[in-house]
This record gives sequence, structure tokens and C-alpha cells, in this order.
Amino acid sequence: MKHKQYNTGIEKDFQRGIIRFTEVKKMMKAEPIEAIRKRFHGEWILVAIDRMDKATTTPLTGRLLAHSPRRHEVYERSRRYHKPALVVYSEDTFPKGFAAAFHGAS
Repeated sequence: MKHKQYNTGIEKDFQRGIIRFTEVKKMMKAEPIEAIRKRFHGEWILVAIDRMDKATTTPLTGRLLAHSPRRHEVYERSRRYHKPALVVYSEDTFPKGFAAAFHGAS
């Protein structure tokens, strides 16, 4: 079965198994970030940001671009997407061996 190639470069990711065909249609629809996170237990997610809270700079809605249990695959995909995007882990706590660091003006 031939599937449509989108301008987000998902054809190559689909072939490598980073995304599932059933997700392709959902990838093109904007939805709340939290709804996307809830669908992918224990996976890293790349989301194109569609709407952001300007006061807090928190992404509110977006379109799924990629997901994988392997962080490096999602980061590799993010390097090919040159618009505002979010890489986030689906759970509230990171898997063992991962941590987050934040830097900002004080």
C-alpha cells in the first residue's frame, strides 16, 4: 500500500518504524499537548507547536511529528524539522538514567 508523503518528512520515519501508519492521519491534526502525551506511554514525542500561551511560553496545542521509545530517534527527526517544536517524554518522570536541566534569567 502506498501512502502519501507529507512535507514534514514522515515517509522516511514511517519506513524506519518510528511512527505507525495509524498515527499518520492524527499527525496532521492539531490537538492538546497533554492528549498527545497520554497516547504514548513511555515514549519520547516530537510535536509541532501550533498554539502557545504567550504569557508563560507553554505549548498548548500541536501536531504529532514522531514518537519512539528511543530518544535518539526522536531527536534525529527533530533536526530535520525547522519550525517551532517540542520534544517531550510522555510521562511526568523521566526513565532511569535521564534528567532535565533548565537555564533562564534570574
